[in-house]
Formats: sequence, structure tokens, C-alpha cells
Amino acid sequence: MAGSAADPPRRTRFVSSEPEEAREFISRLYGSHLRVGGAVSGRMRVGFDRLECGDVNLSAVRVSADLDFRMEGGEHILIGTVRAGRVDYARGRDSARYGLGDTYLGSLREVRWDARLYGPDLDVVGLPESLLHEVAGTTPDRSGVPWRPRSWEPLPGCAEQWRHAARYVRELFEQPHVGAEPLILGAAMRMLAATALATFPGDVPPGPSVADQHDAHPATLRRAIAFIEANPDVDLGVADIARAAAVTVRALRLAFRRHLDTTPLAYLRRVRLDKAREDLSRATAGDDRTVASVASRWGFADLSRFVERYRDEYGETPGQTLRR
Repeated sequence: MAGSAADPPRRTRFVSSEPEEAREFISRLYGSHLRVGGAVSGRMRVGFDRLECGDVNLSAVRVSADLDFRMEGGEHILIGTVRAGRVDYARGRDSARYGLGDTYLGSLREVRWDARLYGPDLDVVGLPESLLHEVAGTTPDRSGVPWRPRSWEPLPGCAEQWRHAARYVRELFEQPHVGAEPLILGAAMRMLAATALATFPGDVPPGPSVADQHDAHPATLRRAIAFIEANPDVDLGVADIARAAAVTVRALRLAFRRHLDTTPLAYLRRVRLDKAREDLSRATAGDDRTVASVASRWGFADLSRFVERYRDEYGETPGQTLRR
């Protein structure tokens, strides 16, 4: 998976009033293409609170001065939300101004931009382009043309959904027990990428090709199911399952829809629910198994939703299974 969740989230905190120290730290975070100018006004004070998991990062950035940036985008896209202050952008002939509550794309591959930050308090999310392609079920164009959204600003009505998703993932990364649960971390990162794709949609890719239609046969389904059932404890995305079945993501999705009227990830969640039931059934007096620990182990971050789905599926609560 792009942006592997094998390692727990890492936290970096940085506060400095030394301009050179702040420039060095920011440049290290955002790559060699970044140039940080001097403070336009006021004494510079820079604060970062950054959480990283795999190749995904979420930063709370506070700068108590006005600052100039120049940056050329790399393999990560950056999505910013203004909590206070103002950000002025110039991207070639385009320019934009973002203030309180605005969400925007702050960086794309091979796009050079200049920005002036006026006492900014920002939430900034970095997502690897490879993760976006994985979640979308696409691959970068063979000509080398990268993914491109249709706008630097969110689709109308989608900004709040993005902010909610970013806040949810940050809070999830901050929970100590989550660091040992790669299934939860991996699902959270893919959810964040899917929300980014919905918030900043690009050109709609064509539907399944003739080859995809041909590959969506029962043998593909059997290979995918065998892989899922052999690896329910592994952090899997739809691209991993498609590779194991030797077809494209679109062919895989079509096979599941055509033959089972479901999706590959919905099938995976059902297998994991069965595994959670097995764990709860095997609990013995004196062990430390709880409904919450079992749910987390099998990738169910929301305990109330896990309980609801479990009851719908098995006709009893997980607590009843555990106590029996």
C-alpha cells in the first residue's frame, strides 16, 4: 500500500523564534524545492505540531509574523485550511487569497507558486500522489502527466466534509492504542485520500475497458476471495487485492459487483467481522480480551458502529458473545 501504516504515527513539535532555524526546519519538511523568505513584518515565531503515519502527514502550523514562501510541488499534494490570518498565492498567471475558514490546494507536482503568509494559523495535510492513484483505482498516465484537479478550491459543499475527515484522522492518530492497529491506520489514510478526491475532483476517468469487462469473471473473483480470506489481518487496499487477482482495480470492482453485488472492501470487512466473532467466542476467563480491543484489532475504529453492525449480522451484541 502507498503510505504504509506498518509503523505507528510519529509526532514532531517545533517552536522557534530564530529565522534560520525555522527556515531549515520548514525546508526539511517540505523538500529542497522550498525557499523561505524573511519575515515581512514582526519578529518571526514559527510553531509546528506534526503527525506522520507512513507517507501521510497532518500539521498544525502557526507563524506569528508575515512570511514569504516559494515552492515547487513534489510527489505530495498539500491541502491547507486557514484557522487565522491570511494566505495570498500566485501560481503563474493565477492568484488567490484565502482567509478564515478557507480550504485550498497548496501544492501540486511541478507547480511553482509564491505565497505570502500574514500571521497564519493553518492546518496542512500532505498526501502522496501514489495514495490518491491507489484509492482512485488509476495509475499515472504513461506520458508522465500527473493527477490534476479541476480547481484549486473545493467542490461547492465539500470543504466541511474535508475538514471533518482531516480532524477525525488527526484525532485517531493521537490515540495511543491506535498506533498498534495497522488495519485502522491504513483504512483512515485511504479514507482521507478518498475524501480529498471527492473534495478536489479531477477529470472523471473512463469506465471499465473491454479488457476489464472480460476480466471480471468468476475466476478473478475466486482469486480475490482466496487472497482476502488468507490475509484478513493485513492492511489491504483495493489495489492490493487487484494485484493479487492479476487484474485492474476496475475489473476487480466489476467482478464483485457483477457476481456478489458488493465491493471488495465490503467483502473484506465482512471477513474481518467473522474473525472478530471468532476472537470474542474464544475468550476465556482471566484473559484481557474486550469488545473494544477485538474491534480495534480487526480494523473497526468506531466501537458503536461495530456493535451495531455485529448485532445486525449475528443477532446478538459482541458483549453477549464475549460473556457466553
